[in-house]
Amino acid sequence: MLIHTKNPAKVGKPLLDNQIHKGLTPLVSSTIAGLPPAVKQFKTKAPVLTTAAKPAVVEHQTLLQGIDTLSITAGGKQPSEWLLEQSKIWNEYQLSHEINEDNICIEFDNKWWELYPYGKKPYKYQLLNKEIGFISIWNTEKWNTADNGKQHILFTFYPKFLHSYTIKDLNAEIVRIISLLFLNPEGVVIQVSRADLHSDISSSKMLEFDEVVNSISRCKFRDYWYENDNEDFNREDLEVLSPLNNNKGGQKLIDSALADKLYNMLHNQVSYGSDRIITKRNIETAYWGNKSTGSIWGKIYNKSAQVKVKNIDDIPLLWSDNGWNGKDVVIRVEFSMRRDFLKSMDDGKYITLEAFLNNVDTIWKYLTEKWLRLVVDVKDNNSTWSVLTPFWNCVTLSFNKVEETIIRFKSYKSKINQLYLQGSGCIKQMISLMMINNTDEFSYKNTIKALEIDLKQAYNIHDYVNRRRKIGIA
Repeated sequence: MLIHTKNPAKVGKPLLDNQIHKGLTPLVSSTIAGLPPAVKQFKTKAPVLTTAAKPAVVEHQTLLQGIDTLSITAGGKQPSEWLLEQSKIWNEYQLSHEINEDNICIEFDNKWWELYPYGKKPYKYQLLNKEIGFISIWNTEKWNTADNGKQHILFTFYPKFLHSYTIKDLNAEIVRIISLLFLNPEGVVIQVSRADLHSDISSSKMLEFDEVVNSISRCKFRDYWYENDNEDFNREDLEVLSPLNNNKGGQKLIDSALADKLYNMLHNQVSYGSDRIITKRNIETAYWGNKSTGSIWGKIYNKSAQVKVKNIDDIPLLWSDNGWNGKDVVIRVEFSMRRDFLKSMDDGKYITLEAFLNNVDTIWKYLTEKWLRLVVDVKDNNSTWSVLTPFWNCVTLSFNKVEETIIRFKSYKSKINQLYLQGSGCIKQMISLMMINNTDEFSYKNTIKALEIDLKQAYNIHDYVNRRRKIGIA
């Protein structure tokens, strides 16, 4: 019995308010947040789609696109001489480290990395640079037992690093860094473990409830898609339909004609609307798919609101360089995928790092034209006729139009201002408690002298340099 799709094929328009999803991966969930009152949670009961008066056309523009997170695995036959020498020191460090001690910093590729005193299975060594990423390294004494080409090194690159290179130049830089860990770089195989693709779209307003409801998604099951002939099929369902083998041989469960009908049904089945909504007043984030169990999931959220909350100052500068007026809402469309999903596309053609980076436009095309679409109205009995919204039309063209702007230097201006205000407020509060009376000047003057001595001493003992190493900018 086929159970992988959430809503069976029907004649006529799907009933959005009576869907019961039974798939392995939740269909779509949306987070709607804004101003008080308190958060409410309820199952989606979308309003019936009508042909009401259309709202005024909203202009959209792609401001930024690229890779937001990238995890790769690399494997080769032998570790580099540097790594072999370091592993002996790291072993002693792990054995002698005390719980209350600070983690040490080691130099790798002319940058400082924080070395963890413990590993995480199956990797023994872990290094962190907050500006570049996180490295997990297999025990160098057991490399011969690992799967060559897959799991000697696990490297997760952070957005700060990824945004410093164009997609075209990113492959060469990653290969250069990874080659420092292997004796024979030419034999190293680098594969994508996880990747996030994003596009930032300007809009005069955030998406509304109806725009999220009018979505067509394939997140209920994993599609196997081929660029050349656009063939779609689901491997799990094919296994259900395959001959049954036992001691008495194989027996076909259904005839070929019925199998063909079921294949066509699977090909055309899609999911509509949202599965769960958390609401206050305005849409802030909408989710499709399940991050915990799925191999592919997506989300749409208010990025301009997020950068304000987190005091991110470099991304708005990039938006401005690409035509942002500083007033429009910036909506980010983001898709996250694991290696299992990449294996399902063109027989695993995009698993290697080089192939993935060279074909992000093809992958984006599939994600925005087949895996998820926002439409004006869901057409009866044939979702392929549904007209895309102007916003989604802009999304689909994101990797074809926008020119990339490189972030060469990270700006810490907003963070410095925030830390100064926090530190100054704490010092003022302390002085107010120290004062003997309302006109006591001794307390704040004495505090200034004490701070000067403490800050000068911190410089002499290289405290600032050590902190820069921890941050990863030394």
